[in-house]
Order: sequence, then C-alpha cells, then structure tokens
Amino acid sequence: MRELLFLLCRYPFDETNREPLSKLTGEVRDWHEMVELINAHGIIALAAYNIKEAGLEKKIPEDAMAILENGYLQSMVRNAWLTERWKEVNTILGNAGIKHVLLKGMALEHTIYDAKGLRQMNDNDVLVKRDDSLKAWYLLQQEGFSHGLIKSPLHKKIMVDIGKHLPTLYKNGYAIEIHHKLFDTKTAGEIGYSDPFDDAVEIFIGDTKASILPKEIQQKYLINHFERHALEGNCQLRLYSDIMLLDKTGTIKIPDHFISNPKQEIKKEHRKAAYIANISSIPVRQRFRYIIGDIFPSVKWMKERYKCTGIKALFYYPLRIGKLMWLL
Repeated sequence: MRELLFLLCRYPFDETNREPLSKLTGEVRDWHEMVELINAHGIIALAAYNIKEAGLEKKIPEDAMAILENGYLQSMVRNAWLTERWKEVNTILGNAGIKHVLLKGMALEHTIYDAKGLRQMNDNDVLVKRDDSLKAWYLLQQEGFSHGLIKSPLHKKIMVDIGKHLPTLYKNGYAIEIHHKLFDTKTAGEIGYSDPFDDAVEIFIGDTKASILPKEIQQKYLINHFERHALEGNCQLRLYSDIMLLDKTGTIKIPDHFISNPKQEIKKEHRKAAYIANISSIPVRQRFRYIIGDIFPSVKWMKERYKCTGIKALFYYPLRIGKLMWLL
C-alpha cells in the first residue's frame, strides 16, 4: 500500500513506474478502501492522472476508477474557479497598493503542476507584509468577505500575534487566508530567512501577473509547514509531494503511522503538541491575554460552540476551567 501510494502521487509520469504500478494495483484487494485513503491524502487527481498515463484504467474496478476520474475533474474545475476568485482579490489588493505573494496550492498549481488541476486545493493563501495584513483583511470585508466568530475580544486585539495568518475570510463559498509571516521567529533565525518580497519571483496566471516565493524559501516554507502539520496530526502525501517535486533529492520523510491514517488531529498527544506550538509562537507579552481569551471565550462563541441559548451557555464555562487544568 505504501509503495503504491507513493507512486500514485508522482508528477510528471515516469515511464519506469509503469510496470511497478501495474503490479501494485493488481495486488489491491479492496479498492473502495484504497480510494478513500487516496482521497484522505489529497492526491485523488494525481492518482487518476498516473493510472491513466500508465494505461491501467481497465485494471481498476469500474466504480473505483469512476470516483478517481470524477475527483480529478472536480479538482480541475475547482482550481479554475479558485483562480478566478483570486484574480478578484488580486485586483482589490492591487488597487489599494498592497503587494502579496501566492503561497502553497495556487503557487504550486501554476508552476510545478503545470496548471492541470493536479494540485488539489480548498482555498487560497497569500502573504502580505505584516504592516499591511490588517488593512488587507478589513479591506476585503468591505468588498463582501466575512469571517467566522473570533473566540474572544481579547484575541481580536492580538490577531497578528496569533499564528501565521489572520482569521480565514469567506465569500460565496470562496475562502482565503491572509498570512503575515512564513516562519516563527526562532525558525526564521535558524534558516537565515529574509524578506521574501525583495526576491519574489514573477509568474503569469493566464494574462494576470502574480508573485511567488523564490524556490529556496518556498522549499523551506513547505518543509516547515509539513512538519507543523505532522506535529498537529495531519500529514498528507499531498504536502509531501509538493516538497519532493521542488527537490527530488530532498530528505523529508512522512512518518509510517500517517500512511494508513493521515488525519489524527483528534489524538490527545497531537492536540497538546499543537496547542503548545501555538502558545510558543505567540510573543511572551501576549500569551497571558491569549490563554485567558481561550479559556473564557465570548458568550456568543460559547453559544455556537455548545449549540445552546445565552443563559445555558453560562453553565458551560466551568468546563473551560477544566481546560486550564489540562493546560497546566
């Protein structure tokens, strides 16, 4: 299973993989389970592409192949739609004089994946300078974007100090994240990180000019992003493939226990590690404010979290004290 999954997430198709693919696909006993795993790893489009390039469609059960091909088609359509939505954001930010750099899926889809719909995406990620991030975030809201409930008014005051991006913005099913930094301060110092806007690489998406990270910084960012996801219990072959496509000699590894189950965020050890990493990334002067806001969220947030009325939500606050004990 492991070897097959790794072959199915390669790009471009390598003729030397035809025979191994034929052998390994023939050994799969449960294609329903295999398709679910391929989808969980975010590589359904790549899997369909490699199977078709190898001419192995007839070796795959008809219903399973139909799901793979449909997933590939959906990825192509969604990526085209996301690209058009990004162009609207590009115009809004550009008119306001706010420069941005494309990150992750959109940058990769239109470079190393050759804009074929093979890099599955759910949203767009852009990097803007820290000083422009709140301006960009509020500007998009003036253009019809909205965001989910912020946990606490205390958090809203320190949004640019929490994590690497501001709360996700939504509009008509489209989602975009505005990042204000690539690395935590410690990591940035370790890798000799500098301002990516100085060395941003210009590309064209259709006839629209865009900017992406220079290759070396992009590689380091993707590795850092991959390792953070693994820490938090979410480790997909989709992210691994991005890294290996940029540098086929890379030494990044995907832990074995994630192969059969890439999404393990619910496990206590991952929840704890994710929280500690998040707290550690926040400037010391803001950590107390963040923790208080996390343990004692707004009543409005509590109502949505516990699906209850305002009065009843008050009775759930003692449960938050339990979280404090867990943190300690």
